[in-house]
Amino acid sequence: MRVILTSLLIALAVAVLPARATQPVSIELVLALDCSASVDSSEYALQLQGLAAAFRDPDVLAAVEGLRPLGVAIVVMQWGGPGESNVAVPWTHIASARDAKAFGYMIDLVRRWQYASSTSIATAIRDSARLLDGNEFDGHRRVIDVSGDGPDNSGFDLAALRERALQAGITINGLPIEGEEKALAQYYEERVIGGPDAFVEKARDFEDFARAIKAKLLRELRPLQS
Repeated sequence: MRVILTSLLIALAVAVLPARATQPVSIELVLALDCSASVDSSEYALQLQGLAAAFRDPDVLAAVEGLRPLGVAIVVMQWGGPGESNVAVPWTHIASARDAKAFGYMIDLVRRWQYASSTSIATAIRDSARLLDGNEFDGHRRVIDVSGDGPDNSGFDLAALRERALQAGITINGLPIEGEEKALAQYYEERVIGGPDAFVEKARDFEDFARAIKAKLLRELRPLQS
């Protein structure tokens, strides 16, 4: 009887616990970086360096300040082949220029997760959507920012996973790194991006990534009223 009573009390306590609170933010943003084998170590380093530098850039810092008082929640994810992804920098609430600089420092500490055998943009979208659904933030906008240097060549259904994300109210933006893939920006336009105000910001090559990611963040970190 004592065991039964204890179990009932525990069940009652759990039942009356309040739901997990979510913190309102202007934007929930997933920064998904290509970790496939086509990206060599120096090219991957250029992605990280460009991303870290963006969060120290005066224009990006001003954009973050413009999102007060809610700020933005950002996570950095590495993606590669089918079903292969890894959170490199966990969800972080950035509400000031100081927060943004600290986030840039965390990016500086990131190490490459792996050299994936293939390029699964479908995985990038699927796992980014899961990160958006499973965090503790409530964004007025939810955005996936996919950076990559090639088309999807995995076994997953890119069109279906993209459509599922769009139906959930998620915007997918793209940063194609063209290099040898001269038609990659068009591929991203037609097959990857979607949702309200979706856009492509093309990088000519990995050396151009720093410029492109800054331009992309400035478009994404816009105030709610604009």
